[in-house]
Amino acid sequence: MTNRTQQTSFVSSCLILSILFLFTAAVALAVYFVCPVDKANKAPIVEVAQVEEDTAPEVEKAADFEFEISEAFQEYLADISYFNLSDKSDTGLTYYRQSASRATVEWFYTHITGSRDIAQAILTEADNNDIPLSLAFALAYTESRYNTKAVHKNTNSTYDRGLFQLNSNTFTKLTEADFFDPFISAKYGMSHLRFCLNTAGNEVSALAMYNAGTNRVRSNSTPQTTLNYVGNIMAYQKMLDNLFTQEVVSYFENDFVQGITVAYNAADKQ
Repeated sequence: MTNRTQQTSFVSSCLILSILFLFTAAVALAVYFVCPVDKANKAPIVEVAQVEEDTAPEVEKAADFEFEISEAFQEYLADISYFNLSDKSDTGLTYYRQSASRATVEWFYTHITGSRDIAQAILTEADNNDIPLSLAFALAYTESRYNTKAVHKNTNSTYDRGLFQLNSNTFTKLTEADFFDPFISAKYGMSHLRFCLNTAGNEVSALAMYNAGTNRVRSNSTPQTTLNYVGNIMAYQKMLDNLFTQEVVSYFENDFVQGITVAYNAADKQ
């Protein structure tokens, strides 16, 4: 009887030890695969920091490398932005062009950018060039994080400067001060984006042209970083559209419905 009890105890002990061993191994594997071993090799996420007025920070950008875009993928990119161009009425522009809602649109984008001057510069030139507001602001955010003093040195020794990162080799007539003026940067940035939109026929290809140049996109040789760049713009644009609907469109729709209700009740009392 005693032997049987000892055997049972021994088996139980072995089973417990086996379970503990398996659990320890599972934890070790989980830690190995989940946690990076060498953090030094992990690429940091770079943000364009807000800086003082008298400094010009360099904007870090990923290195370009050539990537062949297939014809099928080009057609896909064109299709997903076709609706935006086929629908000529942009909600943001519609509300901005109405006197009753213009101030609210300005308020919304002032809070988005953190600057009334930056918001006003982009709103004015997007309106002048018939560019959807969310697209204009998404482009500015992706290019400079709304930093009018942002600077990036390219591998060909040219510089991208200001709110819309205008290239020194393309805009040769601009002075150093012009590049960092948000109104001038927005004027030339929105004008160039309109050119790209008219040339490409869809937003995705137009944004690729803005970033990589018209010739590289037309020759079916666009950097992979440009595809990531376009995706970032469109994701931010979607976020802006959703927020604009919640904060601006819904406010005026509710206010309009309440106005009708008040007028109806007043007429009914008479």
